[in-house]
Parts: sequence; C-alpha cells; structure tokens
Amino acid sequence: MARFVHIEYSTEHGGVNRMARGFATLGSFSITAAALHALAVVGSPITRAAAATRKVLSGWSAARKQRAADRRLWDLALTDARIMADLSRAMGREAADIGRYY
Repeated sequence: MARFVHIEYSTEHGGVNRMARGFATLGSFSITAAALHALAVVGSPITRAAAATRKVLSGWSAARKQRAADRRLWDLALTDARIMADLSRAMGREAADIGRYY
C-alpha cells in the first residue's frame, strides 16, 4: 500500500536558499555600479530641479538689479527737474496707451 507514496523533501530550507542567492548577488555587485545606477535614476530630476532653481535665482537677481536702477533714477529725478519732467511725460504717455485699450 505504501509503494505509490514518493515523499521527496528538500534537505534545505527555501528561505536559506534565497538568502544564499541574495548574498551571492550582493557579492558580485560593486559600489561603483550601485552609484552609477543611483545617478541614472535620480540624475534627471536633480538636473531639472537645478535648472529651475537657476532660472528662479536669475529672475530674482534681474528684478533686484532693476529695482536698484529704478531707485537710483528716482533719487536723481528728485534732484534734477529735467529728469523728473521726462519721467512725467513717459508715465503720461504710458497711461494714455493703457487707456486706449480699455
């Protein structure tokens, strides 16, 4: 009656086999390859973030320079009536141009 029973059990645990294969894989994996793979994964998003940051900082710097130039021109216009007249005419012309579109 027991002739048809074929019991074949593995002599090693499956988890132990997986651990051994994992350690073998880690042993063949180098730090340089890991670093290159990590850079390949995160390189593009970091590059895009850096470009966006540069663009924001560039715009901020240009706006700061423009504000400083406007402040210097205004300080000069306060002491020179001719510059103030030029600014007044330019602002009046700009207001007339804006009024035309409404």
